[in-house]
Amino acid sequence: MSSSLISFAAEGGEHGGRELPMPPIGYGLVAISFFLVLLAVLWSFRNTAAKLGDHDQQRHQGHH
Repeated sequence: MSSSLISFAAEGGEHGGRELPMPPIGYGLVAISFFLVLLAVLWSFRNTAAKLGDHDQQRHQGHH
């Protein structure tokens, strides 16, 4: 195990693996845009509980 780590360090970290499909900044931009979409969905439901609560009170009072 330690010999493989030493040989990996001696190579300078070049492992010959695959490249990322986009630059690292792209992953950050995708994540931020995803969370902004989730925030927009959450924001669209603001004050919904208060509106539902008013409707339930009117229904119990006999107003439709």
